[in-house]
Amino acid sequence: MKLNAKWIWNKRQNYNTYNDAIIARKCFSLASIIEAQVAVSADSYYRLKINGQWVNDGPARGWPEHYQYDLIDISSYLVKGENSIEITARYFGVGDFHRVCQQAGLLAQLEITGTDGQVKIIGTDASWKVCDLKGLVANTPKLSVQQSPYELYNANMEGNNEFLNAIELFDAHKGPWKGLHKREVKLLTREAVPFKSFMDAKVVSHKGENYCFPAVRLMFPGAIETNSFTGAACGFANFINVEKETEIEVWSRSLTISVNGKIADNNHHILKPGKNLLLTFIKEMPGSKHLQINHEKERSLRISCPVDYILDEQWSFIPLHQYSFLQNDINWSWTMEEHPDLADKSSGYSNFIAEVFAKVRDEESFSEKLGPYVRKMDSEKILLEDHFWKFSEREVLADGNEYVNKPGALIHNNSLWTTINPSDQGDIELSYDLGEQRIGYFNFDIICEEGLELQISGIENIAKTGEIQHSNMVTTNLNGMTYITREGLNQFTSYKRRSGRFIFLSIRNQNRPLKIRHMGLIESTYPVDYQGSFRCSDNSLTSIWDISARTLKLCMEDTFTDCPLYEQTLWVGDARNEALFAYPIFGSVDIARNSIDLAGQSLERYPIVGCQVPSAWDSIIPIWSFLWVISIWDHYWYTGDSGFVKERYHQIIKNLKGAEGYIDKDNLFSAAMWNLFDWAGIDQDQRKVLYNSQFFVGAIEAAHKCGELIGDRENLEWLESLKIKLIAAINKLWDYDKKSYPDSIRDDGTISPQTCQHTSFLSLLYNISNDKNRAQIKANTIKPLKEMTTVGSPFAILYLYEALEKIGADKEILESIHKNYLPMLESGATTVWETFPGTDWAPEGALFPTRSHAHAWSSAPAYFLNRIILGIRQSAAGGEAFTISPQIGDLNWASGSTQSAKGRIEVMWERKGPKLSVRVKAPAGVKWDFVENDSMKALKIDLISL
Repeated sequence: MKLNAKWIWNKRQNYNTYNDAIIARKCFSLASIIEAQVAVSADSYYRLKINGQWVNDGPARGWPEHYQYDLIDISSYLVKGENSIEITARYFGVGDFHRVCQQAGLLAQLEITGTDGQVKIIGTDASWKVCDLKGLVANTPKLSVQQSPYELYNANMEGNNEFLNAIELFDAHKGPWKGLHKREVKLLTREAVPFKSFMDAKVVSHKGENYCFPAVRLMFPGAIETNSFTGAACGFANFINVEKETEIEVWSRSLTISVNGKIADNNHHILKPGKNLLLTFIKEMPGSKHLQINHEKERSLRISCPVDYILDEQWSFIPLHQYSFLQNDINWSWTMEEHPDLADKSSGYSNFIAEVFAKVRDEESFSEKLGPYVRKMDSEKILLEDHFWKFSEREVLADGNEYVNKPGALIHNNSLWTTINPSDQGDIELSYDLGEQRIGYFNFDIICEEGLELQISGIENIAKTGEIQHSNMVTTNLNGMTYITREGLNQFTSYKRRSGRFIFLSIRNQNRPLKIRHMGLIESTYPVDYQGSFRCSDNSLTSIWDISARTLKLCMEDTFTDCPLYEQTLWVGDARNEALFAYPIFGSVDIARNSIDLAGQSLERYPIVGCQVPSAWDSIIPIWSFLWVISIWDHYWYTGDSGFVKERYHQIIKNLKGAEGYIDKDNLFSAAMWNLFDWAGIDQDQRKVLYNSQFFVGAIEAAHKCGELIGDRENLEWLESLKIKLIAAINKLWDYDKKSYPDSIRDDGTISPQTCQHTSFLSLLYNISNDKNRAQIKANTIKPLKEMTTVGSPFAILYLYEALEKIGADKEILESIHKNYLPMLESGATTVWETFPGTDWAPEGALFPTRSHAHAWSSAPAYFLNRIILGIRQSAAGGEAFTISPQIGDLNWASGSTQSAKGRIEVMWERKGPKLSVRVKAPAGVKWDFVENDSMKALKIDLISL
């Protein structure tokens, strides 16, 4: 489609503001329809409806230099005669981990072919009618640093929308969104999923109010970033008026707070009758020590006062520009010693606010010291109400079941109603179980009074003792939405995909009965096709395969993502794991290509591939950059598509040339970047961490194979020389006394005293070991020495399993799967976790054994069970040939399939006494060889090709 439409929006003074939203409409008439399609894109989000029917949400994520539009067949949505198209568009206007916002903009173009062969083109332009989406409250906190603003919808604000002619911003290809091209990955699904069961009803209450102070947005309006190293030197103040002396509680983790010049250690302050000065400043600037991950753009403030109080109508915002700065997070060991100019700013800020808190205690001293800095602002711009806190910090007062009639009725989309009556004791909270973790949009159909507050929150995990694992307690994520009702019928579908297994409905400001006809989830994921499968006589292994595959599905959108709840982010290392798992289960090639390409495009911004893309957080994890190269070879091995490799080979070389620039005098990779391979106690807060150099070797091996494949002669000699140099430097660090490599060379030049299992199995995996250390390295891989740090996360365990498979240690892989994944099943998990239970990296130990309860980097069992127990292993690129060699073990039978580029390979085997019956079915033209192994000894094999 040739795009001639215009980028449009409603008229604004500034098109780069926070959480801006519009509705755009166009009516048109059609005499006939043969086929029709629409191209649509927006910065940052759109929802498309045609003739009132929901068509799609989008667009696919993309860098602003390589922006994407969705091309959708809409033939079935149009009718002869009058038609209408309506698009809700949102501009987030803030940095996140999914995009780099540019400015508000919406683009759409319909092309409709009639029976006469004529093509009617309808593109966004000034003839479209637009209005603000008034119901969507703009000034809300972000869901999390990774995601968009919290969804607060006030149906009372809808009113009579006045639609005016749109403002044309740019021609299709002349805005800030460059390289506009068609989305190459399938559109997401929409499948209605009912709640499975009602759990409970409680009477609850919350104390006080919680607010967020959007410090960075106020200090740097229009800045689109999510970097930790951002110095927002500022504060705010107001006067609290009370009639009599009372005690107020004001608390914050990241703000220093004084009342009438006093800072209370216990957060309790005495308010005197009359005016009381509340003064707050950001506690400290970043960078005094090694950089920690702290994306705290919005600082929480909690206020609890037992009496009515009055605040001045406007707040005093106090920006201190002389001490503020914006930096990126490429340099992970960022210290003020390296940047003395910013050290002066940081220390200057600390001294300034120390003096302020010492001297400012009333209106006169406030005006004298801070008056020149003050900018008056409305309260809703200074403090954003945190609605999610009302759920996560609520107190249970009583059982609430007596107030609920037919709590199960809302599960079913029929004419039955659930009725919730108000309680004088507090708010009513209902909880439901989806039966397994899901991701999608909340939707509901209710009748109620005006002004009722309905909060819907998703939870992944409830401990056996009843404690809720709130998503904003481990990693700040406001995983819910709030809807303020109008009088009468309210029907709504949320604009944001959310995940959870347990759904909590919190009902506030209730004076009359609330009736709910239906409430549920519209699940939305990449449209998977289960071509791979696995079953065996060990039910636990079957279930582990199932929850691994389900988790993978939940982490598939337009790209692979890390998890469906906390981040929904394309982490490049996670994507390598997930693509490897998804090929044989779903045959999902387009999503792998899109993930690879988005990562490769980050080389236009960074010296080596970025770690999460596209994103406003500028950071690099070196092994993610190296795994990106390996993922391109994985893609070729699965598909046999050498053209894909050839088109991206220049990026492979650019990535490795960039990495070569970080090789130091010891011929090792050395960089002040974020070193992450495993959630484990590796000595990795150094520039020179050994596993980085080992993954570098693995990337060079993959690049060399890609070069040979496409006939490159220019770079192969350089790649081989670089690999030899790195391998020699790595093996030079082998410690014969400790029988291991060290974790790192510390920044002071000393060798780390710590050792880990990881350096041994990576040495095996990437052909680094030599004749002198190989035997010990194999021993360390199978049974690590007592003093070694062992694998702590399912991400890293994939690479251990790959190394074990390489040396024929299939039995050890199966033992590890039983040991590490069975506890998840026993806890009732329906998805696999980010970390293994019982590790030091669990957020609250035995109570909550992991942060994310759905993390597809952990889905390795769905990959290896088919390879080991079914014995299906690809032996030629593009699925041209396979070996079949099942490991029988203690099992009686197994069956399943593995998807290949040529079709599905099916294996069924059964052991009865001394006989092993094996059935194999492969696509025509695919070669396969049956290979006997030690597990088949003493068995008579009956092999049949189906």
